[in-house]
Amino acid sequence: MLADRLRRSKSWVDKVERGVRALDRYSVIQELAHVLRVDPEVLLGQQRPTPAGPLDGVDDIRAALACYDTSQAPQETDELRRQVGYAWLSYQHAHYGQLVRVLPGLLDAAQATRSQELLVQAYRITSSLLVKLGEADLGWLAADRAMSAAAMTRSWQQRRPSR
Repeated sequence: MLADRLRRSKSWVDKVERGVRALDRYSVIQELAHVLRVDPEVLLGQQRPTPAGPLDGVDDIRAALACYDTSQAPQETDELRRQVGYAWLSYQHAHYGQLVRVLPGLLDAAQATRSQELLVQAYRITSSLLVKLGEADLGWLAADRAMSAAAMTRSWQQRRPSR
């Protein structure tokens, strides 16, 4: 499948994977990165510089994690599911600044919904982003919330009468 997407032979891909053939042209590395949906720096083993301080908006995420008031009207589950999907894509494409701006509202909406599954996903995205940004303590808090919400979902499903 990777060979097809790169328009290369399976043998070529196999040789690259085994280290027999080197990726010596940046254009090939860029093409491979595009197909894999990662930055070329990842394939080159280079780290992107991390911001010196927390991004603007991390404090807003902190406030959203600290808030238990769900006075917000619950959103439609389909709309919230779409927002959670968008957040995951933003994270996977390393659009962290954009995700930092979106997460406080997403957390508020997820906390107001009846869908524990979407709440768990919102906390997981938040945790992953915060750890990536060097806010590990806050990331652990979001991960703990995700685990608690998941445990509540599991206990609710076990108590639900089977049909």
